[in-house]
Amino acid sequence: MTPGPILIVKPAGCELPVKLFTLASGNLFGAVSWTDGKQEAPMMPDEPWLRKSPVEGVLFWTDACEQIGEFDPSEGEPEPREWLDLKFAAKPTEEDLFAALSSGLADTEEKRRYLRTRLWWLGNDPVRQRKARRPTPVHLQNLEAMLAMFSETDPGQRLQKAEVLRELSRFGEALPLLDQEYPKEYARAVAGIRSLTLTREARVARFVR
Repeated sequence: MTPGPILIVKPAGCELPVKLFTLASGNLFGAVSWTDGKQEAPMMPDEPWLRKSPVEGVLFWTDACEQIGEFDPSEGEPEPREWLDLKFAAKPTEEDLFAALSSGLADTEEKRRYLRTRLWWLGNDPVRQRKARRPTPVHLQNLEAMLAMFSETDPGQRLQKAEVLRELSRFGEALPLLDQEYPKEYARAVAGIRSLTLTREARVARFVR
């Protein structure tokens, strides 16, 4: 993993700039993949699209910021004195993601799908960690809301829809989607999710390499 420059950006709706970490390169060594699409990769840190100002509490999309400048510590560049007191943008909480959905901040289908996918992963995290057997009712409601967002003509979205149906215990609806033709690169994921569906297992599962 190689860090990239640190960006200084002014988010929309904020008075103060914030810092954004960037990644020049990374790899998937030691990565773990799950049936809900989440990937945990120590050498490829997650850099969320939606962030939060740690001082002003404003949620913002990272690609909707005005870039003020940057510096690269990995190249020996010192941090300019006027930026020393600036805080790094914070990662949003579960409450922040729900707030972004209800406030209209997610004003495109892509943004709404992004937020609901992140909430999907958060809802499954206690199951991943063996702290719960099922997501909470509010997270199951999020899965129900996701179903209308997937296009069955797109193989990736069709597979996601099948996985959502499986996690909702709607196995009979998931199987026809899994039995359709997929590109070769989807074969392992389709086979794994189909096997879980046939055994009527509704919990998120880790992919075995």
